[in-house]
Amino acid sequence: MTYIPRHKVVDLIPNKFKAIKIAALEARRLNERARMFEVTLPGKITSLAVERLIDGKVEWFDQKERARQIRAEREQEEG
Repeated sequence: MTYIPRHKVVDLIPNKFKAIKIAALEARRLNERARMFEVTLPGKITSLAVERLIDGKVEWFDQKERARQIRAEREQEEG
C-alpha cells in the first residue's frame, strides 16, 4: 500500500472525509475510463486518484463556497 501523507491532502481540502470522497470519485472516474478505452493503468487506481488530487489535477468545489461565489457575482451584476 502506498503511504500518502495526510497533511498534503488536508492542505488542499480541510475536511478529510470530503477529501476521501473526492479521491474515491476520481478513482471511480479513472476506472470507468480505463475500462471504456480498454487501457491498463500503472499501479493502483486509488493511489493514482490521490496522487492526481495532490498534484491539483482533480477539479472539485465546495457546494457552499460555490453558492457564495454565485451570490457575490449576482450582487456585483445588480449593483
